[in-house]
Parts: sequence; structure tokens; C-alpha cells
Amino acid sequence: MRNAYAAIAWTGLYVASKVHFALEERLGVTGGPHVSPESYQAFGAGEVALAQWGNAASGLLIGGILLAGRLPLRGRWPRMVRLVLHWACTAIATVGAVGMLGGALLTDRGGAVFGGYCAVWAALLFLATRDLRIRDTRTRVPQTA
Repeated sequence: MRNAYAAIAWTGLYVASKVHFALEERLGVTGGPHVSPESYQAFGAGEVALAQWGNAASGLLIGGILLAGRLPLRGRWPRMVRLVLHWACTAIATVGAVGMLGGALLTDRGGAVFGGYCAVWAALLFLATRDLRIRDTRTRVPQTA
């Protein structure tokens, strides 16, 4: 259960970073790759902040999924949906880590710090998902024929 709470806290750091960037109307993420001034041309007035608020909301959604994993749900479908959502979050963080770290190693754009952050995030999400699966297996009610 501690892994889930660690993952929730780590997700909170992402949300805080996105809120900070939204308030400053800046693209990027703390420790992420350098964002060129040309990147802002694709956005209209207020759209940068809106995009960052959307990213913050996605972080809150991940936190919500992790919190839902702590609920004592019964039934096969609720457990299955919750497990699939946990695995999807883990996969997204893993892809982010690989992309950021690979880009930082193979180019001069930077982003290794955020890539490392994503790698830790993916590991915490994996551990929380594994714990969820173990807990669900232990609490499963046997089916009667």
C-alpha cells in the first residue's frame, strides 16, 4: 500500500509543476527539454495556460486512479477495469521515461531530469499496480458453481 501512496505523492509533483507552468503561461515541464520560442507560435492567447491546466488535470486523473486502487471493490469487472487503468498509467509513464531519456542521450535538447523523474514514476506505478493485483488476488471471493 505504501507504493501507491508514494506514486500518488510523485504524481502530485507532476501536477504542481504543471500548475506552476500554467500560472506562468509557459510550455514544458520542470527538468524537461528546452522549449524553443517558436513552439509558442502554435498557441493562441491563453492556450498555453489552458494546455498546462489540461496536463495538470491528467495528473489529477492518474492520482484518482491510484486512489481508486485503494478502494475495497468487489466483483470481477471493477477489479479488471481498475487494473487496466493502473497498467495504462504505468505504460504511459514508461514511454515518457524512454522518450525523454532517449532524447536527452541522443540529442542536445535536454530533458534528462524529467526523464529520470518519469522512470521513477513508472517504477512507482508498476509497484502500485503489482500491489493492487496481489491484494485483489488475496481478497477475491471464490466463485461457487
